[in-house]
Amino acid sequence: MDRPGGAALTDITRAAQTARAEFEQWLRGPSSYLVAVARHELPVGETLRLHGHVIEALSDGFRVDGALSGPREVEAGRYRLRLSHQNMPAIVVLDAEAPRAEVVPDWFPYNPAYRFVVPLERDEAEVRIGSTRERDREATRAGWLSFEVAHVAGRVMAVRLNEPGAAPDRLHVYFTDATSGRESYRMRYIDLTAEADGRYVLDFNDAYNPACAYSPHYNCPIPPPENHLAIAVRAGERAPRGAGGS
Repeated sequence: MDRPGGAALTDITRAAQTARAEFEQWLRGPSSYLVAVARHELPVGETLRLHGHVIEALSDGFRVDGALSGPREVEAGRYRLRLSHQNMPAIVVLDAEAPRAEVVPDWFPYNPAYRFVVPLERDEAEVRIGSTRERDREATRAGWLSFEVAHVAGRVMAVRLNEPGAAPDRLHVYFTDATSGRESYRMRYIDLTAEADGRYVLDFNDAYNPACAYSPHYNCPIPPPENHLAIAVRAGERAPRGAGGS
């Protein structure tokens, strides 16, 4: 497991700080999780007229005003309509002019001890991941990533979501740890980065909260039992400060 040092660590830390500042700025913007005001479930084959648009849910996307579309945001005057598929289509209504919760994101200090560059132990299988909307989401288990924190061995399952709009080559780790529901939100996610040599960067400093930490109008994957870590991962995003979230 590689450890960055010197200038490389400085660059990694600076990149993490930049990403955190950009997220905090985005959270104040017109597409923020905090401006979601409603959610409309739209089963496949059904059509909804909403804020001047006619939207039909398809098995592999949407039809918006007669044109095929993938998951995206649609301008609708004062509102934005976020088309969310996840094999259980829905429309999340965003209203940047509506009052929003006073919520501030927070992070643990960057700690290089929680950054790992490790091989993927390939073990592909079709799996189902639970969700906060009480319906499973289809995924492929790509394999396992092993690491060690404070002389305690850990292992997490890396998955790829199988749903419209999901990048076919992007792997994710959904996990809980001993800080979950206390110092951090009840679950956190990591998007894995592939190295040129085929290994993956598993950086818990990049762990982030799902949209559900900021709004009840989203559908978020729930970490599988295999990714319930007994160790305390004091790295990445903490629980948001302030009211709101779910």
